[in-house]
Amino acid sequence: MPGMPSIERHAFKVDGFDYVLVLREAGQITLALTGGHIPGRGHLFDLYREHDPFEKWEDYVPGIELFDDIDTGVNAFRLMRAVQGRMNGWINRARPSYFVIAPNSTRKATVYNRATALLARRIRGYQCQQIDQRFYFFRLATGATGQAHGTNDAREAADA
Repeated sequence: MPGMPSIERHAFKVDGFDYVLVLREAGQITLALTGGHIPGRGHLFDLYREHDPFEKWEDYVPGIELFDDIDTGVNAFRLMRAVQGRMNGWINRARPSYFVIAPNSTRKATVYNRATALLARRIRGYQCQQIDQRFYFFRLATGATGQAHGTNDAREAADA
């Protein structure tokens, strides 16, 4: 429907773990770990599901969504490649006016620095600005280039 924000939900697996990537035109991008098994520790559902003694059976929703930084042993760069491919497709289809990519831990920050630099090189018509640990991608006006509106920090970081 024209004028309505587009929302895409992508479910995929990397290294035996289940992920959900939610892309909203309003600039919100969410990646959640939803399932898998950590060797020697158990299934994520058993490890991270919070038990609510007052939960009614009809309110029970099976599954979990983890946003925290937990050490699962997943190859972070393989995961970021899977996410990047889905984001590239979404950007080309939805053409959001802006979106933000931000790590929620210092351990993820180095991976996000590299991944956003690669993303900035691959998408056209967007300018990337880094403020603290957040990366803001803004769609440029038709016919404008990144050089005309200043530098693209993420691209320069990737070329360095």
